[in-house]
Amino acid sequence: MKYSLNQELLINSLVKEKVKDLQQLLHDKKDILSDRQHEITSKELKQYQELLYQNRINRQL
Repeated sequence: MKYSLNQELLINSLVKEKVKDLQQLLHDKKDILSDRQHEITSKELKQYQELLYQNRINRQL
């Protein structure tokens, strides 16, 4: 799917914010996640990181 440059930049900024939040959740020592929550959060983080990667590739093309 093709996006305009403004859309790509918006996606990039929103996903970066989400990745930051997920990383904080995963690595925060105060909030202990269950194994299932940790697994789900890790999967979600990986998906968002992949989206960031694809977004960067699309902008370079």
